[in-house]
Amino acid sequence: MPHPNRNFPVLSARDKLLPFYLLGIGLHHEQEHIRRDQGIEDYQWIQCRSGVGKLKLSETEHIVKPGMGMLLFPGQKHEYYALSDSWEVDWIIFDGNGSANLFKTVGIVNTCVYTLAQPEYLLSRMRELLQAALTPQEQTLSNYACSAILYTLLTEIIQRVSVEGSDTVGQQYERLKPVLDYIEQHYAEEITLPTLAGLICVTPEYFCHLFKKTTGIRPISYVNQVRVNKSKELLLDNVQRGMEDIARQVGFESTSYYGAIFKKLERITPGFFRRSYQKS
Repeated sequence: MPHPNRNFPVLSARDKLLPFYLLGIGLHHEQEHIRRDQGIEDYQWIQCRSGVGKLKLSETEHIVKPGMGMLLFPGQKHEYYALSDSWEVDWIIFDGNGSANLFKTVGIVNTCVYTLAQPEYLLSRMRELLQAALTPQEQTLSNYACSAILYTLLTEIIQRVSVEGSDTVGQQYERLKPVLDYIEQHYAEEITLPTLAGLICVTPEYFCHLFKKTTGIRPISYVNQVRVNKSKELLLDNVQRGMEDIARQVGFESTSYYGAIFKKLERITPGFFRRSYQKS
């Protein structure tokens, strides 16, 4: 009979091709002392429900209290244990090639402890995930359902986590919203760092730091991504339209620069992209 608060799904080789897949989940777990000198093989999220614990990394130590969570990355040495008589946590173990990409997108690349906004909301999502894992149905369907809920949970976690004393990722994105909206509306025009920084009343130097910390890329790289994406629509809407015209309409200063950026981002030339999508 399955444990009511814990589950370890049986995964096939096909299940492990999913971008996100659940390897284990446990709720209301009385956390024991764990030491992993070689780290964990997969990813693990451990959210403190009650009590106090400590996470020790190679060079730092972190106190973990209710409303906080530990995100453990594969292959990174760590140790954690209770500091109080009881340390109750909820945890998930997961993997998939989408996991690293998702965290990298928002600049999360190492094991760390985070403070949470709305921790109870995340716990309700974890209960939903456990219910899906425990629901008796054809195993593949169950694993697909878990994958979908897991993706939603992870995106909600990264919107709500913050290193102590800083904004959550969601708050950081909200602060940048005027900038992102401006780029979306003015990509065809000249866009300068002072202009973008002025939209949120910070210096260009701090703006570059904040933008890369939040999005994982530099502002000019983001602008180029928007311009290339917009150019794809023009490439396909009118196959007679020349590259010089398209480059100018999306804000690139020259056809050669447009072609170089397009190939860097898409791994193909604009012309090859157009030919690939033309109707036969």
